[in-house]
Amino acid sequence: MSEKLSILSHLNELKAVLLKAITSVLLLFLTLVYFAGDIYEFVSAPLIETLPNGASMIATQVVSPFFTPLKLTLYVSVFLAVP
Repeated sequence: MSEKLSILSHLNELKAVLLKAITSVLLLFLTLVYFAGDIYEFVSAPLIETLPNGASMIATQVVSPFFTPLKLTLYVSVFLAVP
């Protein structure tokens, strides 16, 4: 990479790299979204085990039961897409 590139060449290269990164995260997310509930159960199992008897986790917002597993799946997708 000792050659000098113009600013547009750098921007085109950045665009290509970002497109590959976003595509890989999106493909991983679409693959893992089917397992969102299982991933959430796996991650929350240690917390549930440490709760006192009779206690349970609650949703503090209306959409939390839906969005929390999806957000966790997105985070897992980003983590797996990092080289």
